[in-house]
Amino acid sequence: MRPLLRLALPALLALLLWGALVAPAAAQIREGRYAVEGNNPDGAPYTGQFALQAGPGGAWIAVWQVGNVRLAGLGIIEGGVLCIGFAAEGRPGVAAYQVEADGKLRGSWTTGGGVGQETLTPE
Repeated sequence: MRPLLRLALPALLALLLWGALVAPAAAQIREGRYAVEGNNPDGAPYTGQFALQAGPGGAWIAVWQVGNVRLAGLGIIEGGVLCIGFAAEGRPGVAAYQVEADGKLRGSWTTGGGVGQETLTPE
């Protein structure tokens, strides 16, 4: 029994450490307003606002306002990554953001015509 305990203890400690590292990332994604800075697939920069609100059943409701364009989407958080589906001018789109230690969300999005980059900074 003692050798088994000696083998199981390091594995248990590693699992607990992994959980401690993953959990804070997911916990930092928060409801509220964010400033948007991004680049379209062609490289053109843009700025705007983003709002994130907890929705029913673990879903998240997202709204972007970039210039005169307003987009709404529905997302989930899995493993510290926020994934949001949306539609832009009748085209389906998807965005995925990794949470950073300072609470910023940094990610990519597409509507099928290339990939844009975006950073969302909590306000």
